Amino acid sequence: MGTGSVRVGFWNTWLLRPRVWPSGPVLPVIGEKLAPHVGERAPLVGAALRDRFDVVALGECFEQPERDAVAAAWPGATLVPGPARGRFRLTGSGLATLVDPAKVTLVHQATHAYRSGGDLRDSDTFATKGALLTRVQLGDGEGAPMLDLVSTHLIAGGDLLPVPGAEDSVRHHGARMRQVDELVSFIERERRPDVPVLLVGDFNVQRRNASLADPSGDYDDLAVRLRRIGLEDLWAAHGVGPGHTCTFASPTDLPPDPDEPDQVADDPDGDVDAAPGERIDYLWLAPAQDHSVTVDVERPRRWAFSGRGVRGGPAGSLSDHLALSVTLHLS
Repeated sequence: MGTGSVRVGFWNTWLLRPRVWPSGPVLPVIGEKLAPHVGERAPLVGAALRDRFDVVALGECFEQPERDAVAAAWPGATLVPGPARGRFRLTGSGLATLVDPAKVTLVHQATHAYRSGGDLRDSDTFATKGALLTRVQLGDGEGAPMLDLVSTHLIAGGDLLPVPGAEDSVRHHGARMRQVDELVSFIERERRPDVPVLLVGDFNVQRRNASLADPSGDYDDLAVRLRRIGLEDLWAAHGVGPGHTCTFASPTDLPPDPDEPDQVADDPDGDVDAAPGERIDYLWLAPAQDHSVTVDVERPRRWAFSGRGVRGGPAGSLSDHLALSVTLHLS
């Protein structure tokens, strides 16, 4: 029986750079307002990830020039693209996965473009929302364990035209859950019974939303659907502190870890209601269906990658979302 360890990451990179046509000139002014310093940040994203992780799923890495810039900063890495733009979709999914062939072997990949989503009141209706599965093998030879890394980015909703219902959070949540149902079906269709599944992504579902009558209601709805295929929230099970990943306003919101300044220090006594930010990026793990593989999970961590000399997230991080990582030991 083989054994192996794998360092996995997920990062919504905020490399949103609208162009006049695919890979063409960047739209002036508009692009910089949507996401700052994309051209400068893209290679810094690849450099920040290089040598730290064995496989990393990316979100909001929309266009080929940005994907090329990220990959070029990680020489030798294999980039697996997610669902591409469609006939009525102006841009692709923004999903991509980087695999370090010196550490793991890419053995299978698959994509799914969601049929469900919002409507013309939602800006992300014009993107190809979907999922990307990347199967990697940890070691050589027969019996080496494998891992299915599945990434997604669910619809946020609204943020387009100030028309009735555009900012209806109930409507948005319903659209996301229909996408989750498709996601679950995709995983069931593609997974192997002897391979654990790590699902990662920006789900646009707050772990705790104080504006709801039941602050955990949306999260509970999501968790119930994912538990049907054995998925467990790794931050809830193994993380330290609230684990918020976005909506930070000040550098004081992201204190650096004293042992690794690119990481964010986690407060074990942090009050989820008082802590800045919100948790909408997740790591979910499902064991192998045939119980042939044991998975030991190290504590998941958050990464800001601050201090790169460019304008990224409002709190000084390289993106407006933190990266998440976890190390898994399979045997």
